[in-house]
Amino acid sequence: MTQSPERTTLPPYAMTRISDIEIDEVLSEFDNNPREAIRNLLHDLDVLAQDRDSAVSFGFVRGTVWQRKSGRSS
Repeated sequence: MTQSPERTTLPPYAMTRISDIEIDEVLSEFDNNPREAIRNLLHDLDVLAQDRDSAVSFGFVRGTVWQRKSGRSS
């Protein structure tokens, strides 16, 4: 008897499928250099994460004071 693979529920942000055309557009933007494309995409993600950190209040979360583990102050 063959087991069927488990179905997992994707989070809402993963529901959007990125097309091969969009991937090709990103690669062509960086002269088809995948390392440069990945480097720039990771940089963009870092900028978005830093922007989130500066825009979100981390004072109280569900009635308790939330503290960062990274040691950085907001």
